[in-house]
Amino acid sequence: MNFIPSLEAADRYVGYLNRVAHTDPGRRSALRRGLGRSVEDPLVRRAHAVVVPWLPSGSGRAVESAYYSVAALVASKPVERQEPAEQAVPASAPLPDGDKTPERLTTSIGATLGAAVREGKLNPDAVEARLHLLCRQDVTGLHRQLPGLVRHLTSKDVTPDWGRLLIDLSRWGSRRDWVTKRWLQDYYRAATTTPDSDNPESEDQ
Repeated sequence: MNFIPSLEAADRYVGYLNRVAHTDPGRRSALRRGLGRSVEDPLVRRAHAVVVPWLPSGSGRAVESAYYSVAALVASKPVERQEPAEQAVPASAPLPDGDKTPERLTTSIGATLGAAVREGKLNPDAVEARLHLLCRQDVTGLHRQLPGLVRHLTSKDVTPDWGRLLIDLSRWGSRRDWVTKRWLQDYYRAATTTPDSDNPESEDQ
């Protein structure tokens, strides 16, 4: 059974997280406590009420960790830098008849980091080393290392594509090599091209 979320489902989950971050300080704080921690950590317990209704039933460690980690990362942004709260739809609710919005282009964390380097917002040597370190991690190491890398981005007011990140993290248990290849290729492509060159965004989900 495939537990990897679709882009539509991932974006709806992120919209829900943005709303929580804006409107519920208690739950935002509960999610932030899980930053860089395993799902089994006692400090993550209060996050279950937020994440579990969206978590695919029976999902494995990689998918479960992805949902909790993205929730913690979204909640960890300072309130003044949070994205506008979006009206979220329960995960089980069907889309209205005829409402079939084409899937958007997505941007991997590699492309986002590369663009930040190209624009002079981040140090290329430090970012390159941290990205390679991240790509060598197992599921546990990935979620321990990821917050530091994302913090580099958000400190420069750069927001990752959370929906794409959720999908990529969910694949870590079964397609890590494919995901890391995409991240690294997207990084070098974005870091070395000019703004007028080919768009580093990717349709791969």
